[in-house]
Amino acid sequence: MDSVRLVLIIACVGVFTGPVFAQDNGTTGRTVRDKIVDTTTAETSIASIKKKKDKPQIILENMPQDLREQWYSLTLMNIKIGYMHASLEETEYQGEPVIRNKFNMVMNFKALGTDVTLETTRAEYTGFDLMPRYFLSTSNESGLKQVEGQIAGELAYIKTTLNGETTELKVSVPPDTISEIPGLQSILSQKALKIGDKYNLHIFSFDLLKPVKTELEITRQETLIHQSEEKQVFVFRQTMDVAGGITAKFWMDTDGVTYRTEVPLMGFSLVTTKTDRETALGGMEEVDVVLKTRILPTGKRPTPKAEHLKAEMKLLTGNITEVIMSNARQKLEVETEQSGNVSIQVPTIVAENCPDLPIRDAAAEFLGTSAYIQTAHSDIQAKANEILSGETNSWRAAKKLCQWVYESITDKRATGGFGSSLTVLASLSGDCTEHTTLFIALARAAGLPSRICSGIVFSRDAFYYHFWPEVYVGRWVQMDPTFGQMVADANHIQLGGSTLESDNLMEFAEGVFQTINRLEIVITDN
Repeated sequence: MDSVRLVLIIACVGVFTGPVFAQDNGTTGRTVRDKIVDTTTAETSIASIKKKKDKPQIILENMPQDLREQWYSLTLMNIKIGYMHASLEETEYQGEPVIRNKFNMVMNFKALGTDVTLETTRAEYTGFDLMPRYFLSTSNESGLKQVEGQIAGELAYIKTTLNGETTELKVSVPPDTISEIPGLQSILSQKALKIGDKYNLHIFSFDLLKPVKTELEITRQETLIHQSEEKQVFVFRQTMDVAGGITAKFWMDTDGVTYRTEVPLMGFSLVTTKTDRETALGGMEEVDVVLKTRILPTGKRPTPKAEHLKAEMKLLTGNITEVIMSNARQKLEVETEQSGNVSIQVPTIVAENCPDLPIRDAAAEFLGTSAYIQTAHSDIQAKANEILSGETNSWRAAKKLCQWVYESITDKRATGGFGSSLTVLASLSGDCTEHTTLFIALARAAGLPSRICSGIVFSRDAFYYHFWPEVYVGRWVQMDPTFGQMVADANHIQLGGSTLESDNLMEFAEGVFQTINRLEIVITDN
């Protein structure tokens, strides 16, 4: 199941609150030290600070080596799963002096017993106005993925190359946008840190490939132990406008060194802890993320291939209407802000009532191409034509495609990322995400609108996080090529927020973030 992808998404957000580095104070010309003041809340104008940027704010020649280069251990559920390494250096980009941040992250864990290793390497270039200039990132999360971005004016031009196929997009960049690490540190070093201070700005996330509206607040002061030494630190709360709102914390001293970050997602936390190189690279422990994130229901036991299901659902925190979908197939009756009753009825589809292909007008936005869905590629087009063999009825065509994907992907083991449709067509391997991306690409190539559903499905003993597609045949109908279900059974509960129209991972499972390890299910009828 797809808890593997969820951990990868957590990592994207986790490193978003990554290490910050010490620098000289832009006003006094010296490093801010020992100025710990409890005062009333003050709003800092990011625009006014950026206007002062006419010289380097990160003076690397005066920076000790241990501040230029930092190592962190990564833990998930208090179990070490990897490390992170970051370093700063002065360089030039297109003749302009800039700061380059080199970043590397490695994670190891298990998914239903299968070993998974995820690695990301990135170089980021930031101008002295704090605005990112350029970045180049490579990862193995979908085989081989490379993302290259150039920021000019108020636009970011981004190219995503996934296993040899490139897609391009433009992203708007607000004028108050800063780069993650050097930019954030520069903002925080403009004056003495004060408990209660707030900063509102956009931080360009190199993982999410876009600026993210962010609020920083200094909440308190603490003493922590780092390598047997006491460190006085401030605790920052960082609220990011992604996935329904994610709040992280980081612990930073007055030299600008981050000792710890914590992202409380999915009922547990991804934690980065400052350490030395030897410890960071040291042995990993084992954790099976699929088993750790399953949901054990109470009440009646769901029956296989159920045509209807009723369940009481309760969130420990959050709003039930924001995470549980309500549509023609699945109805949510709200009881309280955090609880409600879900009823699911599998529809009956009559082929003769469904339109012929291609379907161009209705749901046309779900016929396009993305980094993961290479609809227009000749191999995808040819395979769709081969499978359909002239079939023009949209529902019969959908069933042919679903059956072919189910039967053709014979290696159904968990993978480490989101496999693109071309990759899956070549390898014919993967779990539910690979089944879904290949099906959607084939369907769209045939003129059949299709999109992703994210949610949970009951399998064997519990509900697991899962992806499956739905097609438009005059109405939206959910299918599941992973299980060979021409119509997805009632044991599929859809969660909110999912799309394949993006080139980054966060868009796949927005609703999932608010449910993992926080959702209780009581089956009342099945």
